Amino acid sequence: MSELQRLLNDPRFRPADKTQRDSGAGPETNLGNVLRVVSSLHARAELQKPPASPQDWDALILRVQAAARQAREIEAQAREREARIEQVLDQVREEIQASNERARTAEMQAREAQVRAEAQVLAAEERARAAEARVRAAEDRARQAEEWLERVQQAILSEFSDLTDQEAA
Repeated sequence: MSELQRLLNDPRFRPADKTQRDSGAGPETNLGNVLRVVSSLHARAELQKPPASPQDWDALILRVQAAARQAREIEAQAREREARIEQVLDQVREEIQASNERARTAEMQAREAQVRAEAQVLAAEERARAAEARVRAAEDRARQAEEWLERVQQAILSEFSDLTDQEAA
């Protein structure tokens, strides 16, 4: 049984009913009792301990060596993991840089394509305006030609109407 268990089972340290606690036995009295019992238990435990044998010391040294070996192994594993993490981080950094470069290249190509498209649109609009101007000019010439044909027809009819009227008579 552990010391703590013995102290908990000791009737001197069990909580008394409420009337006994209120009658003047304060926590200081219980604390003093606990300290006396604990110190007496420690004194008895020290007297009862036999001296450590060389085998105990050898076992202790072996345990210390095993613990140190395990600590070194854990440290080596931690260094390996740290190195692997650094490698992964370096790869991630390189991949991020490469993807950033690809993104910049794609953006430049997109801007260049946009500029070319805008230039083509402007050129097409200019050609459309020029074609519209040519259509208007052709329509104007066609209208003028029709007017002249109308005049020529009127002139012919008016000049030759005398001849047609004489032959009809």
